[in-house]
Order: sequence, then C-alpha cells, then structure tokens
Amino acid sequence: MVDNFFKLYNSGDTAAYRKFLEPASDNQAQLNQMLNGFNNAWRVIGKVNIMRMNAVAPDNAEVWVQDNKYDAWWKFSIYTDSLQHFKRRTIQPVPFDSYFIKSGSLTNKEISDAVDHYIATKLSTEFAGNVFIAKESQVIYSKSFGNTQNNQPNTFETQFDLASMGKMFTAISILQLRDQGKLTLEDKVEKFLPALKNKAVSQVTISQLLTHTSGMGDFFGTPLWEKLKDSLHTAKDYIPLIEADHLSFDPGKGWDYSNLGFCVLAVIIEEASGEKFDNYINNHIFSVASMNHSTVGGGAGGGFSTVTDLQHFSDALLGNKLLKKETTTHLLQYTVNDRYGYGTEHHMLGSENIVGHSGGFENVCTELNLYTKSKYTVIILSNSNPPFGHFLSNKIKELLVRK
Repeated sequence: MVDNFFKLYNSGDTAAYRKFLEPASDNQAQLNQMLNGFNNAWRVIGKVNIMRMNAVAPDNAEVWVQDNKYDAWWKFSIYTDSLQHFKRRTIQPVPFDSYFIKSGSLTNKEISDAVDHYIATKLSTEFAGNVFIAKESQVIYSKSFGNTQNNQPNTFETQFDLASMGKMFTAISILQLRDQGKLTLEDKVEKFLPALKNKAVSQVTISQLLTHTSGMGDFFGTPLWEKLKDSLHTAKDYIPLIEADHLSFDPGKGWDYSNLGFCVLAVIIEEASGEKFDNYINNHIFSVASMNHSTVGGGAGGGFSTVTDLQHFSDALLGNKLLKKETTTHLLQYTVNDRYGYGTEHHMLGSENIVGHSGGFENVCTELNLYTKSKYTVIILSNSNPPFGHFLSNKIKELLVRK
C-alpha cells in the first residue's frame, strides 16, 4: 500500500489522483477537498524519497520522507480501512531525526562547502539572510545572502527581526529575577497582577507561562487584537487581551504554544524589577552581553538584532554572565516534553542536545541553536518567509551531528 501510494503521489498526475481517491468518498465536496490537498502537497513538496516507515496500527502507517526540492523532512500519516483501502492522509514538516544520523564526521571545510552547495542548489531563490557557524571561538562559516527588504545587500551589520527568538530574552529575565530572589517559578500571576479580573489566568504559575503549559492562547488575528494592535506599545497595553483570554486546558495539564503567556511574563518582569520591560532587557541582557546593535521587542518576541550581537549573547549565556551557573545549566537541560523548556526549544539528536529558539513570521525566519555537547553555535537570520531558514537549519544539523 505505502509503495503504491508514493508511486502515485510522485507522479503529480491530477487525473490519477482523482481515480485513486474516488473510492475513499462518495461525497463530491469531500472528494474535491482531498484532491486539492494532493495537488497542493505536490505543488509545495514535489517528489519525495521514502526514508523510514513505521506501522502504527493495521490501518495506520507513518512514513518519513525527504523531498527532492529542498531536502526537507516530512512525515506522511496514511490511514486505510481494514482491507487496506486508502481513507485519508496527513502531512507535517518534521525536524531532522536521530534515526537518520550518518556516520563519519566532516572537516570544517567539508561543512562549509556543503552549506554553500545546499544554499546554491536548493535555496538560491528562497533564502536571503545571514548564516553563521562557529565551534567555540573558531568561526567555520559566516556569509550573507540576498537583499534586505529595502533591496540593499544583506551584510553582517544588517538588523533582522527576531520574531519568537526574542522569547529567550523574556525567559532569561525571569530567571535572573528568580536568581535575585524577587520571584519564584511557582508564584502565581495574581501575586504580580492582583487587579486582574481573569481569575483563571490569575492562578497560572510563572513556570507554566515559561513552558507553554498554562492553557493560555494566542492573540494574533483575534478581533480584539485587530482593534488594539496599533495601540500596543508597552507590556501593560496587553492587559485587555490577557483579561479576555480563555484557557484551553487546566494549567499544567497540557501543552500549547502561547504568545499571550509571554506577554504576561513581560508584565511580571516590570512588577518584580520596578523597571519598564524594554529598559530591563537593555540593562540586564543587551548591555551585559555587549549587544550594541539590538532593539527590544515585546514579551512574546520581536525586536531586532545582528549575527554579531547574537554571538555575543550566546557567549554571555554559556559563560554564565547572564545567569548563575546552576541556573544556566538548568535552562539548557530542563524540558517539559523533550521539546520545550523555559522559553527554549530543545532538540535531542543522538547524544547531542541542541538548545535555542526559532522565529517565524511574514518575511522573518530565524534560528539560534546552541549545540551543548559539541559546542557549535549556529545563527540563521533571514528576511525570507518560513520555512526556508528552518530547512537550512535542518541541513546544518545533518552536517554537524554525525557519528
């Protein structure tokens, strides 16, 4: 079934798709929707190569593939009936997996040449930005590609929007205040926002906000955000959005990425420190780390920075200049679900633990990855749309994490 499915998929033949799908539904609208899904997948992903298959159940197979267009990784979940007749399929992008780690470490030149080749052959028209790879103090790769949004060549002085990568600054600020004894991670929101009328949010802990286990949601695209977005300049300007939030699960009982939860953290930073959020970040992170070309965003991210400044940030964090040594160690090791910790994304690849954060928005695709075992630092800043910077990050992981 799986081999036949991918032979059909790789044909890109709409008529063959329709013939294959007709037995799966006698509802014409549903059939058209499924056909559009097949055509859209082909348009975006193109031909794929089967890399691994896992039979989850007699009627469900998970198949990891790599596409030919970008060398990107995807997981197809294929569902059948009891007679192995196709019913439906789902597709999701996935990070590079330990199962596919190759043997034989590469030299620095081989790594550099491979990154050049990948960008030239796979992302030549899609990626514009800066790429930096270092191992401890040795720079392995440092190049700029394409133009800025103002059609000027990107350079290492170019500032890029960080999007959600900026959540790391919010998280580190909270941990600094914890180090100073000004809060604990088990403190509830009500301690710092006693006037908050949203009693469900009042009972959420700081730890749950940091780890996206609060049950809080997002705000982008909501009617209230559309109404208020031009007036959202300070941390406390987000309080009406916080008041209107409805938890999607009991705090601590699930996981759901929440931009709004990090907006709450920004208000807590102000209340605990006595400083405005942007002043706090400037004084206690940017200044300490010599990030002289960075600007502050909000609690949920944003702001602008350069590769050089993020290299300084990484050095300051790993050198325990921003947090106590034991706090830094905990930040780099702790996760709630093997994927997310205190405002940090975690990716285990073999024996390697990669910690950092990505960011994605319109014309923004960024990643900071700290390879905590092998001591690589990888920085990708781009004014490209997602997911092309993430594809590049995956390819670099394939090159750096080898047996």
